[in-house]
Amino acid sequence: GGLLGISRQWWQETGGYDSQMENWGGENIDQSLRTWLCGGEILSVPQAEVAHMWRKPDDPRTQSNYNIDVLKTLQNRARAAKGWFGNFTFKLDDYPDMQYIRWRKLDTNEFDAVRERLGCRPFAWFLWRFRTIYENAGLVPEKTFNIRHIKSGKCLTYLGPPGTHPQGQDKITLTSCGADPSKPSMGRSHRDAQRWHRANQDDRGECCSGYRVWNTDQCLSIAGAVQTHICEVSGRMDQLLRLTTADEAAKGIAPGQLRHPRGMCLVIKNKAIAAERCKEASSPKVRPVWEITDEKVPREFELYQQAKLENPSLFVE
Repeated sequence: GGLLGISRQWWQETGGYDSQMENWGGENIDQSLRTWLCGGEILSVPQAEVAHMWRKPDDPRTQSNYNIDVLKTLQNRARAAKGWFGNFTFKLDDYPDMQYIRWRKLDTNEFDAVRERLGCRPFAWFLWRFRTIYENAGLVPEKTFNIRHIKSGKCLTYLGPPGTHPQGQDKITLTSCGADPSKPSMGRSHRDAQRWHRANQDDRGECCSGYRVWNTDQCLSIAGAVQTHICEVSGRMDQLLRLTTADEAAKGIAPGQLRHPRGMCLVIKNKAIAAERCKEASSPKVRPVWEITDEKVPREFELYQQAKLENPSLFVE
């Protein structure tokens, strides 16, 4: 939700709002991290009732009396990230919008003062505190990779923007592996348009049951058309996909297929990506269709593991 309640004591102890944030936006990120990292917690109160007047065109009382400067909002978000991310702050470079605000030059001394005064934990602790999401749902993956179509030699490519998708879904296609995402043929793709990783919880609550585009909120989906949709981190039927292995041949499952539990597999049909009934291992001339290539370990995963090794007493219940 967009509303919260906070005690006066905690507000004063943690320094309240960052005085250099302007306009609207970003304070939610700051207050969340400020609370969790500095000794507080955020609780949901389902029984609480709070009135919020939503905007309605026919009700003048709900009309805004201010203008939102998008650059100020981006700057606020960057301040929150630079203030609390620590050595994970490099992550801002993965999002093109951040290049407009020169985030490295932002003065975040106020955050440093709060952190020193309250002995706040590092950002890696936040990832561990919510490890059911960041670990079990694959948001900090052990590796990212390309998904290569073996016959064509091309890679599965996402055609949407990085970060949170404004429409919640987008298209995928095959393009030459390593293609420049700035070329017109790649649409609005970002620089990691061909990098995927395992994501979303499986039926045991562990990682992973699907494939996510790196640095986005989008997962591979076969809900009707084969495309991407907002990831459901707890796992959702249309996003349950895995690459079959040679060990499964004894079960009649052909290797090298992006397979859904209901027996549908991703194929190239009329130069488009589609889903059709999977081939069985006993089928004549069956060949692997997809393979994982160019695996890389993300810097985020390395920093997270390093933090747990260097200060193990911090990462305990």
